[in-house]
Amino acid sequence: MASKTKLYPLVLFLCLLPFVISCEGKSPQPRKESAAEKAKDTLILKNGSMVQGVIVGETGNRVTIRIKGGEIGFPMADIAQVRRGETLVKTADGIQPVYAPSKKEAPYPRIYLKDGRMASGSKISKEKGTFYLKQALAEGGNVSFGFEADKVEKIELWPPPPDDQLDKDFKKFRSYNLKYTFKEPPYHIVSTVESSDLVLYLKTLREFCSDFSMRFLNLIDTEKPAPALGVVIFGSYDDFLHCSGLPKGSNMLGYYMPDKKFLALFNVKETDIVRFFIGRSEFIENHIGAAKTAVELYSSTDSAGKWAFYDFIEKLQFKSETDRMRVESWARERTMETIRHEAGHQLFDLLGIDSGSVYRGAWLSEGLAEYVSTNPIGEIDNERLMSIKKEFEAGHHLMPLQFLMSIKNGAGIRKLQDPNFILLGYAQSWALVHFLMEKYPEQFLGYIRAVMKAGKDHDAQKDISLLEKHVGKPLSALDAEYERHIRKAMALMPESDESDEIYRLLQKAGSSLRRST
Repeated sequence: MASKTKLYPLVLFLCLLPFVISCEGKSPQPRKESAAEKAKDTLILKNGSMVQGVIVGETGNRVTIRIKGGEIGFPMADIAQVRRGETLVKTADGIQPVYAPSKKEAPYPRIYLKDGRMASGSKISKEKGTFYLKQALAEGGNVSFGFEADKVEKIELWPPPPDDQLDKDFKKFRSYNLKYTFKEPPYHIVSTVESSDLVLYLKTLREFCSDFSMRFLNLIDTEKPAPALGVVIFGSYDDFLHCSGLPKGSNMLGYYMPDKKFLALFNVKETDIVRFFIGRSEFIENHIGAAKTAVELYSSTDSAGKWAFYDFIEKLQFKSETDRMRVESWARERTMETIRHEAGHQLFDLLGIDSGSVYRGAWLSEGLAEYVSTNPIGEIDNERLMSIKKEFEAGHHLMPLQFLMSIKNGAGIRKLQDPNFILLGYAQSWALVHFLMEKYPEQFLGYIRAVMKAGKDHDAQKDISLLEKHVGKPLSALDAEYERHIRKAMALMPESDESDEIYRLLQKAGSSLRRST
């Protein structure tokens, strides 16, 4: 069947390709296409791909076909069918790439297209809005196919890790009655979350990894061995605290352990306060349902008063149901945000950006994790923006970038002590990364590449100088521009903040669960 995917011209890698006929170093002279050559021939290969052009040579064991970009020969052993004079491929370059015969057998990396097909190969790269997938040819050498980004649904760079590559402490978690085990490339996941929520969280992790890979592909060495990344998602908050060795009352929603390459999280929906609120709402709704039945059965001459009361309790029921669904939705979304944030730490650490062995500023470490925690990646984080807005409304100023960029990663932001400054530290870190990605994307990615190569002597001052060098502006100028960026984003904020309304509902139930990472 003809490919509906627009493919960029085939790139031929001529090294060690005995079956590719070269032009012997001379630029080909333009020539007229003969009437015979206008009739298209198509080779259907045994691996499922089709190559369309004009057959220019044929022997007992090889067929050579001219396509846009050159001539290429295929051994007869690789050809399923030769169709002469038929136009089977509709793409401009006459190539329908190799699609893997099955998900189980296909190598990595893989590209999944929106039309349901999958391509796989040995190497993947990205240039502007196109992904290129390199595929090996049977007799040596490679060909490269291009896929426009808007035709790509997702990419997978690595397979799930073999069990023997996982950290020994991660394996111990499976002894804590973690009844669900999944393998989602490149993750090994264990969990106690109920299946209805777990399906949503697995989908979040799968989509996040693909979105991250597509967004930051040019920073990833895809030819490195597949990482062994573990994920633990607890259904019970108490189990999360116990297994993680955290004290009761900790407001940590999840964490990543760089030395062990796994992250641990829990389902916010299963915290005591959310369960209490949901249980209370369900109790109220059940009693309201019984009251409605009693009103319906009540016999009275004052029918107007009867139905007015019925309408009143029906409104109460609707309000309770709405609040309960909002809290449930908020709890799931909070879990998904935490999954994306901590999985961001995990993948940035894998790339050598979020390093624990060489100096990194907390603004970069937490700012990048916050930047990728939104869905889609890079959206405005209204909750972090609201934290900054409240500081402005209280008459306070932002932390100067000189100070913000001097805070070391790890527990650096938490050492600010004052909870308001901790929230502001996270918010400003997100805002700085968002500002740089929006206004100076290439310069910022250049800075990140330089940071990845920084040595043991890298420190806060060198970090500041490196950013100034790549952006081409002193920090004082960036400070003012950065604040203008924040104020402009605040002006576009929705008038009410959904998360604050949820906090008020939870506070009515007796407590509060604030976002913390």
